[in-house]
Order: sequence, then structure tokens, then C-alpha cells
Amino acid sequence: MDMDGLMKNNIYNQIKNIYKLHKKYHFSNKSEINWLKLKILLKNKKYDNDKKKFLEYINNNFLINSPTLSINKNKLKNFLFEIDSVILFFINGKIDKNISNINNLYYKININTYNNIDYKNNFFKNNIFTCLSETLTKEIVSIDINHVKNINIKPLYLVYFNEGNKNNKIFMSNYRNYIYINNISSISIIEHHINTDELYFNNIYNTLILKNNSKVEYYRFFTNENNNKNCCSINNEYYLYDSIFLKKYDLFISNKHMNQSNNFQFIGKKSKLIYKSILFSKNDNLININNHIEHNGKNCCSIQSHKAISLDQSTINSIGLLKINKYAEKTNGQINYSSLLLSNLSKINIQPKLDIFNKNVKCQHSVFTGKIDSNQIFFLRSRGISFKKAYNILFIIFIKDSLREINNNNLKIKISKKISCYLSVENFFNEF
Repeated sequence: MDMDGLMKNNIYNQIKNIYKLHKKYHFSNKSEINWLKLKILLKNKKYDNDKKKFLEYINNNFLINSPTLSINKNKLKNFLFEIDSVILFFINGKIDKNISNINNLYYKININTYNNIDYKNNFFKNNIFTCLSETLTKEIVSIDINHVKNINIKPLYLVYFNEGNKNNKIFMSNYRNYIYINNISSISIIEHHINTDELYFNNIYNTLILKNNSKVEYYRFFTNENNNKNCCSINNEYYLYDSIFLKKYDLFISNKHMNQSNNFQFIGKKSKLIYKSILFSKNDNLININNHIEHNGKNCCSIQSHKAISLDQSTINSIGLLKINKYAEKTNGQINYSSLLLSNLSKINIQPKLDIFNKNVKCQHSVFTGKIDSNQIFFLRSRGISFKKAYNILFIIFIKDSLREINNNNLKIKISKKISCYLSVENFFNEF
């Protein structure tokens, strides 16, 4: 998309008008600096790929900041997972303080209407989406989790929900969140995006800072199986200091356009990351995933296992970079991609890359892309199993091992049902 296309869509002027209104109530020096960066990104031809992605997201509709909305918690009850947790509800670009557990025993939650948190970042490159978050977020949320003796910390459950858009305007919700975890023996964070069948654009920028022997499980779920309208962009920074164990799990049941960038930085030593994901797309949906893992400390380990399933005319693009710098001795790095194309017009593009600047390391990567094996179908049918059931069994076996990573059994059952509904297959998960 060239400059003429940008002006034709009038994106710059729309965002400029939104920022003029926004700065009356949320002005800060940091937001102004990011607005100047955003102007450069939108106008400079060097950034045409980013512009094209953004223009595809808003799809030539009129873009406005989503209006503040208070919601009845009971309305969300059927969407939520049954988890004994501290829940924060992010509704139309803000935390709903009336239904969120702001005051609790486990987490110190601060909400600021001015963007003045300045965590120095030497690794993450700004893009259109991060600048949008830094410029237009209505509330900056910081969550501090420090060691509390003799208390089992409840999971933190982050729920994102949008509602109220009954016209052809795109509601834009921007979020900027910081999570500080220090000296925690065990904690779970569940991030849940409830994709309603309305026209909106969610843009989220998260920074997680993990220090001093912390052990964290972080789950991210997109769960609505019928949506084909809304768009989401998520940028995540993870800073791992000494002796950290981070287990990250993503399950995306796609919406219209999905864009996620993960940047993992191993700053300290003796830390470990296990990252697994399953991506589903159908119709003409698009998923773009960019994972950047950089090792800077000694004796660290990162293990990735990603699975993708594409149907109809949908596309999944996945780029993965594992970078090991010269001081990161005795690093163990692994990347594995497995993907299934379930129709002739679906596409899955995978680009793994290794940048290794230290000889004293162990690294490997593998990529598999294919279809359901007709020989295996034939074998099952020869044992008296119908074609449809044989097809479903092989598909479920493909993703079953990834679902085992979900520790909460109620959560696992609900996710399995949603996957079966999304793909219109019988639910045989319990048989395996």
C-alpha cells in the first residue's frame, strides 16, 4: 500500500482526529513522543508493509475510539471459564472497575490515565500497533506480584470483551499493560479474548518482567468459533532474569485478522521457556504470528512447539527467529512447527530462522506441513471405521498432545468442545 492508498483511506487524518480528542484527557510527554513516531510510521514509505497490514485491518471503514461501556457481569457468565481466580474485565478499551477484582490479597493493581511508565526497552522495535497503544490507551495498567508467604496465589484471569457497535464504524480499543512478577514460586495467568460478532479492532501491548526464581504459566485463548468480523493485534515483551521458568500456551480460534508479535529476552542466567501454541483459521481469515527469542544469558533453554490448522481460503503466516548472542554459552534452543492444510485453497507459510553467535550451544529446528494421510484413513476404514470418523480421529490425534499442556481440566474440556464446534467435527477427545 503506497502513500496514495494511505491518503485515499484517510487513515492518518482519522487517527489524528482521535488523538486530538484523546490528549484533552490523557496527555503525557510519552504519548506525545509516540504520536510523533506514529506519524513517521504512517507517512514513511519505508514502512509500507506495516501500513498495508493496518489498512487491511480497518477495511476502509470509519475508525473511532470505542465508547466507554459498563456491563452486567451476568452477561459474560456463559463465555467465562470456571476458574477460582482474580478477574480483571477489559471492556471497550478500559478496565470495568465495577465488576473487576481490583482490590484483592494477591495483586497490586494500579490504573493510570496518563502514560508515564517508562520501562527501558533495548530490544523491542516499535511498530504501528505499539505506537497506537502508547499514544491512545485510555488507562495504563500495572500489576505487581511479589512474594507473599504462606499464601497460595490465585490465578490472574484477564478478560477482553467488546460490545455496542451496531453500525459500520470500527470501534478501536487500545491497551497498555505492565505485569511485574518477582520471587513467585508458582502463578498462573489466563488471558481470554471473547470475540463477539461485531466490528471492532483490539490493539494490546503487554510487557512482562519476570525476576528472581519466579515460575509462571501464561495462557492466552481466543474462543469464539463463529466470528468473522473483528480484528486484533497483540504485541508482547517478556523479560526473563535469573532462574525463571515460563510456560506459555496460546490457542487461537481466529477472527477476521489476527496479528501477534512475541519478543522473549533472556537477560539473566539459568532460565527456561516452554512455548506451545495451536492456531486455527477458516473462511478467508488471516493470522500473522512473529516470534523473536533472544538469548543473552548463560545456561538458558527455550523449547517451542507450534501447530497450525488452516481451512477454506484462510492463511496462517508464522515467522520464528531464535537468536543466540555471543555471551549466551550452553544455550539449548529448539523450534518445532507442524501444520495441517484441510482444504486445497488454504495456506500456511512458515519461516524459522536461527542466528547463532556462540559455538557452545545446542540448537535445532524442524518444519512439517501436510494433509491428513490417506493411507491412515484407508487403514482405519479397513477396521470398520467410517470415513468421517477416521478423518476426525486423525485430526484430533494431531492436536491432542498440545491440549495436554492445559493443566485445568474444566478449561481443557471447554476448549475441546469449542475446537470441535469450530471445525464441525465430532468430539472424540475423551476417547484418547
